[in-house]
Amino acid sequence: MTASATPSDISVAVERQPGSRVQMRIEAPASDFEVAVSAALRRLASRVRLPGFRPGKAPGAMVERAVGWDAVRQEAVDALLPVLYGRALDEAGVQPVDDPELDIQPVDRGEPFIFTATVTVRPDVELGDYASLRVEVPSTEVTDEQVDEMIEELRRRNSELRDVERPAQAGDALRCSLVMRRGDEVLSGDEQNDRDLDIDRERLLPGLADALIGMEAGQERSFQLTLPDDFAQEELRNVAVDVHVRVGAVRERVLPPVDDSLAAFDEEHGTNLDELRADYRIRLEEVSGGKDREALEAAALERLRDHAVIELPESMVEREIDRQIADLDVRLQQMGMPVERYLEYTGSSMEKLRGESREAAVQRLKLELALDALGRAEGIEIDEAAVVREEERLAEGRKPTAEQRRRLHQRAHLDLARRASADRLIEIVRGEG
Repeated sequence: MTASATPSDISVAVERQPGSRVQMRIEAPASDFEVAVSAALRRLASRVRLPGFRPGKAPGAMVERAVGWDAVRQEAVDALLPVLYGRALDEAGVQPVDDPELDIQPVDRGEPFIFTATVTVRPDVELGDYASLRVEVPSTEVTDEQVDEMIEELRRRNSELRDVERPAQAGDALRCSLVMRRGDEVLSGDEQNDRDLDIDRERLLPGLADALIGMEAGQERSFQLTLPDDFAQEELRNVAVDVHVRVGAVRERVLPPVDDSLAAFDEEHGTNLDELRADYRIRLEEVSGGKDREALEAAALERLRDHAVIELPESMVEREIDRQIADLDVRLQQMGMPVERYLEYTGSSMEKLRGESREAAVQRLKLELALDALGRAEGIEIDEAAVVREEERLAEGRKPTAEQRRRLHQRAHLDLARRASADRLIEIVRGEG
């Protein structure tokens, strides 16, 4: 157990306990408690009506007689406790991850104010020989087929549509109305307005293109589809929906020829076909290089996370699950859907949702803690000017309060520190020292 004192003579004794738990014994001098009692009497005076006195003007002694010493003492303790707890955290350098368990000793006038606070803190992280971590560095080559695909996309964007009197084929466009429903609810589409819909298996929902092939002008068709598990709206993934299509016209695409005249449609990137292909290859290589870098970073982060030895406190995991559920709730509210309705749509429950969120919460926490530990081990420092710039970016033009700005500053510093740790990790896994 260690003890120390702040300039105001508060004493903090810290005892480390198993399971990432810390117990602090905090003792404030009797003078601190007397100040808190005086402040409590002033607050109570404004609430108590005493004959002959305006609210807040009655002497403290009369207020105490009116409400009783126990009420005064409780008012003082309630106000003093969070202040002393915050000062103790700063003094001891303790970073709690949950609310404290408090044990307050009885206190009276002329006595020191003593209490213990037991909290869960961030766990220790064992990185071991992290300098030897290695991952395969991806390197994806751009193929001629990928360049051809970009040329074909340019042709498709600049094609003409011509009505034909035959059943629809793959590659055609239907002038049609398409409405997708779930029960009585219209999810997308409008029966009153036609639009051009390309019959393209790569772009349409699974099974939709095949359902459209063979349709003719003037024909209507109804069928059912199951939305894919990567559908944009999470609550509709793997949900069966009803689709109704009414075709106004079948239209064939007439593509421009593959020759130098194609450059007229994309003059910014070439004056002839060879220049277009060369420019497209460079652009594809830039995209490919970016994806390779993302894949390398993902592999490196996974390697570090799995390498680190961390025993996560249960309360820390539960808080991260709470955060994930809150984020989901915000996203659902933006779509006008209460979380209860989402659970009903997906046939789930809050208990099941929390269970499904647990693994992601554990992996996220382990990665964040491992990155923080790596930053400390490597002595990474963040430029304060960069933190201020990031803080302003996060503020998004708002004028935050002092407390909001303090939190923004902490978040900005943490984000930049983890970004720097990730950059250093990539150097390590590449074997660059």
